[in-house]
Amino acid sequence: MIHTLAKPKLVDVLACPGCKSPLNSTIKCDNCGLEFAEDSGTPKLFDPNFSRTVQFEFSANRAVIEEQKLQEYFNYPPSVKVSDKLPYHLEPAQFKVINELPANQKVLEIGCGGGQMREWFVQKGHQYIGVDISKTRVHDWLQKFGGPDILCDAHSLPFGDNQLDVIYSAAVTEHLACPHLVVQEIARVLKPGGYYLGNVSFLEPWHDNSFFHMSPLGAIELLTQAGFEIKYVWPEKGYSAFRSMFAMGNGVTKNMRFIGDIAYFAYLMENNLKNWGRKIFKRPEKRNIKQAAKVSGAIFWIATLPAES
Repeated sequence: MIHTLAKPKLVDVLACPGCKSPLNSTIKCDNCGLEFAEDSGTPKLFDPNFSRTVQFEFSANRAVIEEQKLQEYFNYPPSVKVSDKLPYHLEPAQFKVINELPANQKVLEIGCGGGQMREWFVQKGHQYIGVDISKTRVHDWLQKFGGPDILCDAHSLPFGDNQLDVIYSAAVTEHLACPHLVVQEIARVLKPGGYYLGNVSFLEPWHDNSFFHMSPLGAIELLTQAGFEIKYVWPEKGYSAFRSMFAMGNGVTKNMRFIGDIAYFAYLMENNLKNWGRKIFKRPEKRNIKQAAKVSGAIFWIATLPAES
């Protein structure tokens, strides 16, 4: 049978994770013969023999990022006032991007967990596809949202080239064994001009078998090597490493989060006092974003795939 995802407007975006030929069903690839299993009705679009050499061009001018280039990429997006409660992990600036999109955009969420974002995107008038590598690696309270539409490996996405308008991925990048390959895959399946909205752990503790936590420069390099045009890269506001160390520690430290908040307040106070002093003596102020990033728990971004000329 063909899975319910295979509606006329959605089945067209699927491709074999092995040979990348278009899929006419989620049972078997007509081109290479690769067969797919299901997990309680959810297609498992994996290629067990997948192997790929990861390569990209690296030029000398990327070995050190110049301050001018850093100021171009590393900025807070304009402030956005949001009256509604946003879904977990969705930043207001990313919400603004989604809210201003024309209707009926094809949105892929990588690492969708229980599919808790599905209803929100559908209410915005978009076609939502949620993928994850497993149904079991989510909290019990997320099981009620329907789960992923497709089970797959983000290192070999089962979608054709230039098929999707938006890719959203939250609290996932640090869990990727080869993030450079995944971001190349994201660039492959996005349409020119499409948006990549994401984040990555920075100074959060090691958690859930995470592989790579990234600084702002790490996120910039990751996006740059895949050919993305960076709109904004910024540290998550109000979420510090001080707080995350307690919140993500254990049952005892979770009840001590306030200590992290006090430490963060003290850190910000010193920096603010220094900047006030610089103002008095008419010296250049330090960029607040750098001070915040130095102790940030996570880094966010808004990037686009350059439009075809």
